[in-house]
Amino acid sequence: MIKTLYRKILIPTDGSDNTKAAIGYAIDLARQSGAEVTAISVNDISNYATIPGEPDIQSPLYQASKEAVQYVIETAAAQGVHVEGMVVDGIPKRDIVEASKDYDLIVMGTIGRSGLPHLLLGSVAEKVIRNARCPVLVVRAGSVRPVFKCERVLIPSDGKDNSLPAVKEGLELAKACGAEVTALSVSDEAGKAIGAKGRNEGDASPAEAAVDQVVEEGKKLGISVTRRLVIGSPADVIIDASAEQDLVVMGTHGRSGLAHLRLGSVAEKVIRDARCPVLVVKAGSSRRKA
Repeated sequence: MIKTLYRKILIPTDGSDNTKAAIGYAIDLARQSGAEVTAISVNDISNYATIPGEPDIQSPLYQASKEAVQYVIETAAAQGVHVEGMVVDGIPKRDIVEASKDYDLIVMGTIGRSGLPHLLLGSVAEKVIRNARCPVLVVRAGSVRPVFKCERVLIPSDGKDNSLPAVKEGLELAKACGAEVTALSVSDEAGKAIGAKGRNEGDASPAEAAVDQVVEEGKKLGISVTRRLVIGSPADVIIDASAEQDLVVMGTHGRSGLAHLRLGSVAEKVIRDARCPVLVVKAGSSRRKA
């Protein structure tokens, strides 16, 4: 049994097919780690603006949420994992974030479609990823078998402060699982990490410094880290590299307001199109206190 950082896992579900991969993945993680699991489905009260009647346990919408949770419970029970169920009347993107304060990890699904109509992850997924009080592990529908596997971990970094929590989280998880770690930094043709500040002549490039930071943090945990520097488009390089990995661990800002309504083009594209699950660790977030 692996001893991960995650003792309490929250699985949001709406009963749709795009959540099934995440559900299976989270259940298998709990099976391997002994973590406690709660399945939450939020009966969206905004739907009642167009549907007659107030939310109650007999309404079709409430029953659909109840069935979504029951699916998780029964799927987990078949694998010997106990799951607590929770149905909440509320607003999904608000109440999942609120519930996150009591958990170490959220595992959730999202649809990874391309084309102009589907550039966004979806308001619920993005809101949760941006504002959750704990790390969020996103399992894209159809991207993986519903089995937790962590033998190869990719940690992209640009060396900025908001990437350090993700670096540490990824290394801790890799240590728990005995995984190989690759530190990746993407630079432009001048060797400057995308988004990083300029450097003084004679200094290591920002891309090199970013990778070296991961290597040094790995040494503190007794982990050997493979260094990888690539020139290109950050999101495209990370997505391509993810095809050879079991997990990508990356950081993002968790700011709100009109200027920060989106996660950022790199993080959003990676989460949507990565070939493996993506663990997002928000700068300033922390797991619940035991």
